[in-house]
Amino acid sequence: MRRLLLGFSALIAAAASCSGGPSLDAAPVPATHRQAGSPCPTERGAGVSDIGTCAQTVVPIGCAKDGDCTAGTNGRCLQSPGCRYACKYDECSSDSECLGNVPCVCRSSTSDSTANTCATESNCRIDTDCGPGGFCSPSLVGRFCICMNDCGYGYFCHTPRDTCLDDSDCTSGTCNFDLASGTWMCTACTDVP
Repeated sequence: MRRLLLGFSALIAAAASCSGGPSLDAAPVPATHRQAGSPCPTERGAGVSDIGTCAQTVVPIGCAKDGDCTAGTNGRCLQSPGCRYACKYDECSSDSECLGNVPCVCRSSTSDSTANTCATESNCRIDTDCGPGGFCSPSLVGRFCICMNDCGYGYFCHTPRDTCLDDSDCTSGTCNFDLASGTWMCTACTDVP
């Protein structure tokens, strides 16, 4: 009986030593995900300083220089396609300034003229919003493109029904969150200049 108990104890000890190892069922980790929010740069690169020949066209102009953009925070006069100019303002400098548990998408650096914006389509701010072991990843953040599906712009939780985790999983197109199905999938996306 004692030999049986010792054998049983050894089996329990061996099982316990294995429990600290990696799980065979561990979910794959996306290359890009948001573990925590961070403050955005408050400094911002300059917009246009001279609209040049566009000033002589009949196209309506929303601004001619950054100094015309005073209706919000950190205004910059930025060009859209053609001779169209509009003021763009920072919407946030941290997640806490965005309503509805959505993240603040920061410009890349203090010299970038892009505005900090609240990603209002998002369904998460950080990984923990997606449940234990979940991941909150960017879909089309920093890209301006026309998507063939109903692609979401912002941060979205990965789901067990996803057909891709990263762009590297796609033989064509990119891995984006599809708002209609609520999953990540490979989709064609044409960049807008």
